[in-house]
Amino acid sequence: MKQPYYGVYLIPPPHLLQPLAAAHNFLASEFNAQAAGRFMVHCTVKGFTRLSDGSTPTDFIPALDRLFADTPAFPTGITEVKMLNFGPERISVLLEMAKTDAFDQFQQNIWEVLKPYTAPDCLFTPGDPFGPNFRPHISLVQYDGPSDPGLLTQLTDYCQYLFENSLQGKWFARDMQLIEFHSQDWPGEWWHTLQYQQLKGWRLPDKAGN
Repeated sequence: MKQPYYGVYLIPPPHLLQPLAAAHNFLASEFNAQAAGRFMVHCTVKGFTRLSDGSTPTDFIPALDRLFADTPAFPTGITEVKMLNFGPERISVLLEMAKTDAFDQFQQNIWEVLKPYTAPDCLFTPGDPFGPNFRPHISLVQYDGPSDPGLLTQLTDYCQYLFENSLQGKWFARDMQLIEFHSQDWPGEWWHTLQYQQLKGWRLPDKAGN
């Protein structure tokens, strides 16, 4: 079996989970945009991470336990719809989220926990946005949006409609998950064979130390 990767993710609150999960199903059935729906609904804080030889999640879960117990939930929200065109057949549509000092510090703290256990040759960590390059977001379409201009217009119109009617407003970032991923083609088009298992969940307290 191919070596697993791991990641730490912020999960939106229940009132957003339902419309976002439904949107992934709709985009898959109407536009064949299936990759984003292969994940749980999430905002990436530390993406795909291959562990160094001999390391397992049990090595860093206690540190995540302590970090999350001492980090109070913080406000965030979805701010806009953004399309990214990486070339033919490589179009993504993202829901950009508020980038705040609290979110940046939160990401830095999580990265510091995983850093000692990350393989030097991890395929994804070097390109994983961090610090000033970190742009928190939720993916509606990941790499597989239609390249036809007319279809793409229809898809982005739907995403904008969803944002304006179901996704606006501030909320508190509080629910976290540790995920184990498997794919048969990590160096290539990993999303076609992606599978995941939720290893652990946390809820950030209202106040630090609660």
